[in-house]
Amino acid sequence: MKQYRLRSFTMAAYIFFLSGVYAQVTTPFNQGGSGNFVGWDNTVINDPLEIRHDANQPIQWYTDSIQRMQLYSTQNSTINTFNNVNQDGFLLLSGEPNAFTNVNSFAPFTRMHLIDDIGGVAPIVYAQQLGFRPWQRNGITFTGNRDQGYIGQQYMSPDATDMVFQWSDNP
Repeated sequence: MKQYRLRSFTMAAYIFFLSGVYAQVTTPFNQGGSGNFVGWDNTVINDPLEIRHDANQPIQWYTDSIQRMQLYSTQNSTINTFNNVNQDGFLLLSGEPNAFTNVNSFAPFTRMHLIDDIGGVAPIVYAQQLGFRPWQRNGITFTGNRDQGYIGQQYMSPDATDMVFQWSDNP
């Protein structure tokens, strides 16, 4: 009886290891098709490679097991006392891991927000809100070392737009 159980287990193990088991999506010769988004090569023309999340969740990038970048989902925050600032699709790039997890960091402030980790690990240092205004949407925010800057557009009225270079110092 013991010998029969061992043979059954051995046969099940062979079937498991000989069958096609994959850790991620792949296609023969990396020729992607509808619904396959991993393992494509540069010859795929009609179906572009997509990095996506269909739920209302952010897309995050990591290196060395540390989060470095996040594309935010549909959300609003209070930034520099301005309520309901729309942050849909804003991108945060930072060397400061706390920028993504600290509840007192309301970054990103604009379409792209670059945070430098120089000066300390408190949000007042790496993501200073002073100087932010709600019209600062279509541009790049720079924060770090207790300072904040913005380069981008300010929409004045339909078809009237100013280009702004702004900087603010310590609170």
